[in-house]
Amino acid sequence: ILVEGTVGDGFTGDIGLDDVSFLGCTLYNGNLPTISTTTSGTSVPATLPMNNCTEKEFVCRASGHCIQIIQKCDFRPDCSDKSDESACVMEVCDFEEKDLCGWHQPALEQMPGNYSIRITKTFTWQLGRGANLYPEQEEHCPLTDHTTGTEEGWYLFADSSNGEFGNTADIATPVISLTGPRCKIIFWNHMNGSTIGSLEVLYQSSNKTSKLWTQSGSQGPQWNRAEVFLGIRSNFQVIFRAKRGVSYMGDVAVDDITFEDCSPLLISDKPCTSEEFMCANKYCIPKNNLCDFVNDCEDNSDESPSI
Repeated sequence: ILVEGTVGDGFTGDIGLDDVSFLGCTLYNGNLPTISTTTSGTSVPATLPMNNCTEKEFVCRASGHCIQIIQKCDFRPDCSDKSDESACVMEVCDFEEKDLCGWHQPALEQMPGNYSIRITKTFTWQLGRGANLYPEQEEHCPLTDHTTGTEEGWYLFADSSNGEFGNTADIATPVISLTGPRCKIIFWNHMNGSTIGSLEVLYQSSNKTSKLWTQSGSQGPQWNRAEVFLGIRSNFQVIFRAKRGVSYMGDVAVDDITFEDCSPLLISDKPCTSEEFMCANKYCIPKNNLCDFVNDCEDNSDESPSI
C-alpha cells in the first residue's frame, strides 16, 4: 500500500495524515479467486530464436535473421518484425498515449531509493495536460497541447514547482546507431512565465556533449516550432535539457517531437537515373542536392569542387 502526496504549486498547502486504521482485515478462510497470469496481445520472445549471429550482429526476434548491429535503432526497420527498432526512440512522438516514446531520464535511473519519493522534490520532466493544472499554474503552463489543441491533450514539461534555481533536468533518447545526411529533429516548445529558465538540445557521443540549439527567457503563451539539423551521425544520443529559473513561475514544455529524414542512405541495386547523381560510394542522390553545402553522399563527393 502506497500513500502518495504530490507537491502543489507553492508552499501554502500541506497534507496531513492521522489515525490510520485497517478494519475488517482478519484472515479469510474461504477460497480466493484465481488470477490469470496470461497477458493479451503479442510480445517479444524472452529467448532468442535459433541463429548463427555473431556478437557484432543483431538477432531479429521473429526469424533469427542476422543484421549488422549498426542497423539497430537507425530509423529503418531491417527485420521483418521490426524488432531492430522496438527498443529505440520513436520517429514521431505526440505523447497522446501517455508514453515517453523511448525517451528516458538518466539522472532518475542513477538515483537510489524509491522512485516515488525521489521524484517528489526533484526538478524533472513529466507528462502533463491543461486539464490537470492547478489554478496558479495556468499563468505559465500550457493550457492546451500542440497535437490536439485541447486541455485533454498531453505534452512533456519540466515542473519548476520542484527543485531550485539553476537545477537542470535531462531527458534523452536511447543510443541512435546511424542517421542519414538530411536528418533533423523538429519539435514544438512552450516557454512562458516571468522566471522561465532555458531549454537546450544536446548531442552526446562517447561521453562528449555538444550544444546544438538553445533558447532562454519567456517566448509568449503559445507553442513555437523549432528545427535542429543533425545530419550524418553515429552511436549518439539526443538530449533535451531544461534549466530551472529563479522561481516556479515558468515551466518549459515540448510536444510533437519528430525525427525527419533520418534513415541512412541505401545502395540501390539499380543504376542511378538521369535525374540522380552517383556518389563516389555508389549511392544515388537527386541532382538537386548537389553543391548545397550538405553532405548528402556521406562521403562529401556531392560537394566536390570538381563537379
